Amino acid sequence: MSNTSKRSRRLLIGTGVALTGAMFALAGCSASGGGSSDGPTEVTVMYKSSEFTEDMIAEFEAENPDITIEFIEYDQTRLNAMVTAGDAPDLVRAGPSANLFAKGLATNLDDYLASSEVLSADSLLPANDAWRWDGSTRGEGSYYGIIKDWSPDATIWQNEALLEEAGVEPLSTTEATSWDDLLDKAIELKDAGVEYPLGLEWQWGITNLFHTMIQQQGGTYYNDDLSEADLTTAEAVRALEWLVDYGTAEVGPTSLNPLPDGQDAPTFIAGNMAMTMDGYWFGGNLQDEAAATVAETATMAPAPTFGERISPVFGGVGAYIPESADDKDAAWKVMEYFMAGPPAEARASTGWGLPIQESLFEFLPSEAAYQQQAIEAATIESEFVKPLPDSPYVTLAQWDQIVDVEVTSAIKGEQSAAEAGQAITDQINVLLAQGKDQLG
Repeated sequence: MSNTSKRSRRLLIGTGVALTGAMFALAGCSASGGGSSDGPTEVTVMYKSSEFTEDMIAEFEAENPDITIEFIEYDQTRLNAMVTAGDAPDLVRAGPSANLFAKGLATNLDDYLASSEVLSADSLLPANDAWRWDGSTRGEGSYYGIIKDWSPDATIWQNEALLEEAGVEPLSTTEATSWDDLLDKAIELKDAGVEYPLGLEWQWGITNLFHTMIQQQGGTYYNDDLSEADLTTAEAVRALEWLVDYGTAEVGPTSLNPLPDGQDAPTFIAGNMAMTMDGYWFGGNLQDEAAATVAETATMAPAPTFGERISPVFGGVGAYIPESADDKDAAWKVMEYFMAGPPAEARASTGWGLPIQESLFEFLPSEAAYQQQAIEAATIESEFVKPLPDSPYVTLAQWDQIVDVEVTSAIKGEQSAAEAGQAITDQINVLLAQGKDQLG
């Protein structure tokens, strides 16, 4: 979800947001999750200042005179040092990770959610299941964090005027197309002279797409305890073949043919890309004046499928309360304010992501036709969001590097898709073994 335009816009909105004084009546939730806030206390928040602004801190402190916020700019190296020294912040920016959960670093939020009047488990959309963990499987069990905003990232924005001009029928905005039909459309567009028929944001990593394709076929890529991987199955090879076919057809950017901007937005806005797989948040780009023409005929289509309709969320960035936090009750009050209060309303109003509570959808921008359509599509798509299997022993970044190298090799004709699957399997299993030894 991250890109330069988005970060810049969020910075402007974050620093300029008018916190109207509409008082966010915190529900006084104190679930005794491990630390109580009796009397004046201080909560240390490590986040990005472009997202957790000084205005927000001032408003929260005005509403909660017994709690002051010490803000620390997010820095993973500093966070690691603080955790190692036993001086972790009380609230930390992060994405959901099996590694984080397996290490026992995050506080179980079940009691807090059960007693909160503004942020309950029942009010959270399925996307927040990425922050659940039952001791072995991500997506099930207790809650260990809350998403700030999210997007069904494999949904596809299309420039319907460009498709129709090329004589290609636009994608359905209600029914999920198959991966094969999607590639066929992209090839048709290429044959009709469209330079960039389909963008996958390849440069940001293709592992999530690869894993989604496997899951949609009813397959899997890990064994039961997530300690070994197998990418030689029929489902994995079929997914790899699609990625290789996409690359050899040259219907969109890959590592062999990257876009100079490092993202699809400028090319799509310029009217030179027919479809981009980017999710709801991408609609924020269409608010720019330069995108006005494209926005007139832009629509968002469901994530493609190989069978079961599974719509992945690639990010799910939010916050967690470290297990070693000094005052968890006070940190939870900050969590309620940031995730369900005025900051959440302000974030939703920008259109750069979906709130994690459907009750906040009323704040999403809906003046333009493409905005209304995207909200309707995202609401339906949210029913198909499902966390992908995640091993605590290997990172997504490690996956992305290996998958890109091996798929790129296959696109170049140096090996088959099946051979790429074997190569990925061999390398990931080495990393999994190393990770398991380190985690103990």
